[in-house]
Amino acid sequence: MDNLDNAKHDHQKNKSDIVNLVKQMFALDKWGDVEYKKELQDLVKKDEDLVKEVTRIIKEKNKT
Repeated sequence: MDNLDNAKHDHQKNKSDIVNLVKQMFALDKWGDVEYKKELQDLVKKDEDLVKEVTRIIKEKNKT
């Protein structure tokens, strides 16, 4: 796997982690729980960073 494939894989895994956490928050009625909110915010921030990385790699590949 090259860097782009790795970055895309990490992004897909992180999206799954976000969905699973939201499902867990609803199932456990923890939607307002501070710890869960913090974990969700961390995953969303990580996802934003992963999207930036994928975009950077694609732009870098297109220059060549």
